[in-house]
Amino acid sequence: MSALLRFKQSIAKQLEKHTVTKTSDLTQLFRYPKKRSQGHISLSMLKLQTLLKEPQQDLTTLAKQVAEKFETNEFITTACQKDTNLFFHFNETEYTKRVLLQVLEETDQYGWHLQDRAKPILIDYSSPNIAKPFHAGHLRSTIIGNFIRRIHEAFGYRVIGINYLGDWGKQYGLLAVGFQKYGSEEEMLQDPIHHLYKVYVKINAEAKEDPDIDRQANEYFKKMEEGDEQALAQWKRFRDMSIQSYASIYKRLNIVFDVYSGESQVNNYIPKVHALLAQKGLLTQTPEGAVTVDLEQYDLGQAVVKRSDGTTLYLTRDLANILMRKELYKDYEKAFYVVGAEQQGYFKQVFKIAQLMLGDDDTPQLEHIGFGRIKGMSTRKGTVIFLQDILDTAKEKILDYMKQSETKNLIEGIDEVADQLGVSGILVRDMKAKRIKDYVFDWDSMMDTKGDTGVFLQYAHARACGIERKANVDIVKDCDFSLLKEKEAIQLVDLISKFPEVVEQSFETLEPSAIVNYLFKLSHATSSASKMLRVKDVTDQELAKARMLMFWSARVTLSNGLRLLGIESIKHM
Repeated sequence: MSALLRFKQSIAKQLEKHTVTKTSDLTQLFRYPKKRSQGHISLSMLKLQTLLKEPQQDLTTLAKQVAEKFETNEFITTACQKDTNLFFHFNETEYTKRVLLQVLEETDQYGWHLQDRAKPILIDYSSPNIAKPFHAGHLRSTIIGNFIRRIHEAFGYRVIGINYLGDWGKQYGLLAVGFQKYGSEEEMLQDPIHHLYKVYVKINAEAKEDPDIDRQANEYFKKMEEGDEQALAQWKRFRDMSIQSYASIYKRLNIVFDVYSGESQVNNYIPKVHALLAQKGLLTQTPEGAVTVDLEQYDLGQAVVKRSDGTTLYLTRDLANILMRKELYKDYEKAFYVVGAEQQGYFKQVFKIAQLMLGDDDTPQLEHIGFGRIKGMSTRKGTVIFLQDILDTAKEKILDYMKQSETKNLIEGIDEVADQLGVSGILVRDMKAKRIKDYVFDWDSMMDTKGDTGVFLQYAHARACGIERKANVDIVKDCDFSLLKEKEAIQLVDLISKFPEVVEQSFETLEPSAIVNYLFKLSHATSSASKMLRVKDVTDQELAKARMLMFWSARVTLSNGLRLLGIESIKHM
C-alpha cells in the first residue's frame, strides 16, 4: 500500500460510519485541491450524497459537523469545511517520512502493484510485413504494445509478447521470382530487410508491365501452399533472416518478443474455422459465390470469410489464429491487439464472429487497442520508412547536437548515449498525448533538449545522478524528515507520493500519456528543488542526508517511470 493511500484510508475510516460503502470505495472520491494551502486532499459532500446512510438535505451543515467531529491522529492534523467541501491536512513530517522510506524500501519496484496472477495475457503488437516497409502504424504498435507489456508486468502478470508477422501470401511468390532475377546473396546477408524490399519493388514494377511475372508468382505460391520443400525452404530462409535482422533492431528499442508468429502458421486451422461456422449455421453464400457471416443485427454488416475463388481473407486467418492460440495458450486471460484505430470496425467483426463461433463460455477476452496516425514521417533518405532508418536518423540528429558542445563531445560511449537519447525522443513523443490522437512527426521538436521531450527526461535523470555523485552523501533511512520544510521540498515529495496512483490510472486506461506527463512535472519539480536546496557542501549533515534521500527518491521514481515506457535511463552524459 502506498503512503498516499494509507493517509487517505485514515480519513475514509472515519467517514465510513456516515455511509453505506467501504473504505476502499471512499478513497476513490478524494480530489486534490487547486491550492495546497487548502489541504492535501478534499472531498465534496455532493459526491458522498448518494452513499450516506441517512439522506441529508443540508450538506453544508453535515460537512461542518463531520469536520468538527473529525479526530486528528498521526496522519491527519486538521479537517476543515467550506460550503459542501471537506479539506484535510496531512501531518507533513510523517507524510514525508513514509513516502521517502517507501521508495527506499521498494526502490526499482516503487509504483508497482505486484500480485499473483494465475493466467497469462497475450499482446499482439508491431507485426510488420516481411519485404515491405515498416510503416508508421507498425512503429506506434511497437511502442504502445511494449508499454502495455511492461505495465502489465508491473502488476504481476506473466505476459507473452507476440509479433504476428505478415509472412504468407502471393507476394512471397512474387518475391521468390524477383530474387531469382535480382537477388544478391552478399546484400541479403548484409541487410535482408532492405534487400528483400528492393527486390520486391523491382519485380512488382515489372509485373505491372509483364503479366507472365504474375503467372510465375501465382505458380510459386501454389507450390508453397502444396508443401513443395524447395519453395518452402526458400520462404523459410527469407523469413528467418528477416526475423533475425528485426530482432537486432528491436534490441535498440529494448524490446524482446517471446514469439514470432505469423499468417503462415494458421493455415491448418482455417478448415476448422469454416467447419465451426457451418456447424453453428452462420455461413451464407452470395450469388457471386463468396461466403459471408451476417452481422447486420449487431450493426456490423456482412463479413466475408471466403472469396468467390475459394481463397481466404485476413479475417479468416485472424479467426484461425484465435483457435490456434486457444490450443497453444490454453489458460490465457486476455489478448490485446495493438493496431491502428482505423481497424476498429474490422476487429469488432472478428471478435463478434469468434464469440458466435465459440460461444460465450469458450471465447477468450479479446480487446483491440487502437491509436491515431503519425503524419509526415520521413528520414534523410526519403519517405520510405524502415525502423532502422528511423532510429539511425534520430541518433544522427543527437550526435550533430552533441558534437557542437566541447563537453558533450567528450562523453564516453557517445554513440551509445546518442542512440539511447534518440530512441527516448521517439518513444516519448509517441506517448505524450492520448493514444487515439494523430500527431505530426517532427524531428526538431522531438529531439529538443529543453522542451517536454524524452531527451529532456534523460537529461533530468542524468543531472539527478550527478547530484548523488558530487554530494558524496550516503542514502540512509535515519533522517530528520522535519528538515524538509521548504516549499520546493514539500512539492517534490508530494509529486513522488502520487506515482503509484498515476501508474494505476495508466494501467486502467492503458494510456502511457498519464505517466509521460507526470514525469515531466516530476523532472521540473526536481530541477526547481535542486536549484534552491543544495546537498553538496551543506554543513548540517542531518539536512544533507534528508535532502539526499529526497533527490534520490525523485531520481528512482523518474527511472521507474521511464522503464514502464520502455526507456532505460542514462546515468551520465
